[in-house]
Amino acid sequence: MILSRIVPIVLILGAIYLVSYFPTYAYAQQDTDFVANLTGEGIVPPVDTAATAVVKFHVNPNETISYDISAYNIDKVFDVYMGTQNNTNLLELINPYATVLSGPRVTNQFQSAYPTGPIDGELTSGVITADKFYGSLAGKSISDLVTMMKSGQMQVEIRTVSHEDGEIAGPIMPSK
Repeated sequence: MILSRIVPIVLILGAIYLVSYFPTYAYAQQDTDFVANLTGEGIVPPVDTAATAVVKFHVNPNETISYDISAYNIDKVFDVYMGTQNNTNLLELINPYATVLSGPRVTNQFQSAYPTGPIDGELTSGVITADKFYGSLAGKSISDLVTMMKSGQMQVEIRTVSHEDGEIAGPIMPSK
């Protein structure tokens, strides 16, 4: 008799726990993970290209954002930036002025790291900090950037030597 009363109570409490736990977990994931899928259709006017890219973002607890960019069928990348949907640049994801050692270390011969050669995999990864913001985002916090990312106002664009105004782009959306 007692067991027949305890079992429904345990089932009800278990259901309440599951209903309260999983939406919170899903909400937390939406708050910290974002993705942008880049294609030629994301450029205005659209670019006819086989190039694509995926940019993954993770908001870290220390007020930084980690990102990984994988690009495919693309060549001579010289710039990757985050900006608003109306093409206002706010943050560089690669340093177009970066250099790499190209000769023997004794001669210290450096050449520009960009434009790249053909890319079919990882392009770059890094960490975004608020001190890298410029334009209307200058002086703002990572939280401000995350708010813009959540609202769908932000995009990533990749520029190449062949398409200096942008070869592929796509909006940043919460990751599912």
